[in-house]
Amino acid sequence: MNAVTPDLGGVTAVLVTAYREETDRVDPGTITEIAARVAGAGMPVLTALGNTAEVQQLERSERHAVLRAVSEVKDAAALIAGVAGSVREMLHDAETAAQLGYHAVMVHEPSDPFGDAAGHVALYHQIAERSPLPVVLYLRSHRLDATHIAEAVSPSRIIAVKYARTDLHTLTAAMGSTEAGACTWVNGLAESQVPAFAGVGVTHFTSGIANARPDIALAIHAAVTSGDLRRLTQLLADYARPVEAVRADGGGRYNVSAIKQLLRWQGIEAGGVRPPHSPLSDGARAELDAVREYGLQSAVA
Repeated sequence: MNAVTPDLGGVTAVLVTAYREETDRVDPGTITEIAARVAGAGMPVLTALGNTAEVQQLERSERHAVLRAVSEVKDAAALIAGVAGSVREMLHDAETAAQLGYHAVMVHEPSDPFGDAAGHVALYHQIAERSPLPVVLYLRSHRLDATHIAEAVSPSRIIAVKYARTDLHTLTAAMGSTEAGACTWVNGLAESQVPAFAGVGVTHFTSGIANARPDIALAIHAAVTSGDLRRLTQLLADYARPVEAVRADGGGRYNVSAIKQLLRWQGIEAGGVRPPHSPLSDGARAELDAVREYGLQSAVA
């Protein structure tokens, strides 16, 4: 178990789950290959079992296989394990992650449609109190307002919030109600929203693109933190926003298949996607083709 509180600043790569035989079996070897390649490029944080890993479609044995595969990468600065399901399931997976050397767990929002904000805060506190690892909250829905977000992060063992919402006024209010330095705030909407989040003081972000092109994700972070707006605008316009537009199409149906296509162009076959995710249509693949030749030199120049 790693008792050191990790530094979750910078870019967090949210890794895909590779499959064999289209989607029949998890492919641990390819998962490790992708994770090692991303860590070797200098990515400071890796997340296993985020939404880009199709975590909701994985059985427990498959989730644990993914955790083991990513944990093989020993030079990763920080490893985060996504946990989902019932509280008992999440704590069980947190125990497994701790044994494998992960540094924190990321709590996916509960799928249960019921419960008010206070009930969700109570759930997060229960997990934080019982988890063997520090906790990252992943907020996508609007169940919590600024007051409840600040209340949710009050336990010291909740060390970060991955904020995947566009209502940045709520984020700003929550940040203002939280003790400075008590929590790391992370843009959970990836590269396309980097300028908007930077406007409220959040330059850390998560990236699916980093599975295939960690150089571009790191270049975007370098541009926003150095204030190189020309370079940031170029990277977003030429690569990140076209890719993110395909991923977001139809409620995110190509969120994972687009990343797996980028990996194929890097010579890595990660298999298909499980429903409700969709394989790329011919039109979506044609849109991605526009960035296929965007080279390493142009990304880091």
